Amino acid sequence: MKTKTTVFYNDTDCASFEATKNYLFETFAEEEGWESADDIPDCVVYHEMDEDRRREWDDFRADVEPVFEKDSYLLTGTCGRWDGPAQGGKFIHSFDDLLDCIRHLDYVKFYDENGHFYIFGYHHDGSDHYEVKRLTKKGYEFADRNYFAHDRYLHTTIMRNNFYSALPRLAQRLYGV
Repeated sequence: MKTKTTVFYNDTDCASFEATKNYLFETFAEEEGWESADDIPDCVVYHEMDEDRRREWDDFRADVEPVFEKDSYLLTGTCGRWDGPAQGGKFIHSFDDLLDCIRHLDYVKFYDENGHFYIFGYHHDGSDHYEVKRLTKKGYEFADRNYFAHDRYLHTTIMRNNFYSALPRLAQRLYGV
């Protein structure tokens, strides 16, 4: 089976400094009076790189936020720590809930792989790997009966049971791919 991956947002693979510098030179050299790419101040290049990431984040958020406001989800995975990775999970009822899980990350990548929704990121203590699944009606009721507990057995039961959870298929829902 062929793997179909759609990357929604990725700041783990930052645009190269030189590529951004060349883009700025090609686009603004005449306007700014730059004789060569070396004339461009580093702060201008870094500012452009930051602006690109901000625009990409705004676009990603505008696309994905309504999806997370409509349904409930379960995020499970591992969080890198100084003493080794820790497993865990959290019920997600809004986009802000999702952001709470990743605020500690310095860099993050959101992607869909064959309908699965994954989040990868890293920070000073290690890397995090998460999967997010949509709760079905039965899954929501099951979680509600268990008070949406932070319980590994509950999370595992929901994630592994097609009656309780479903693939989000975000790429298909958002972009038809």
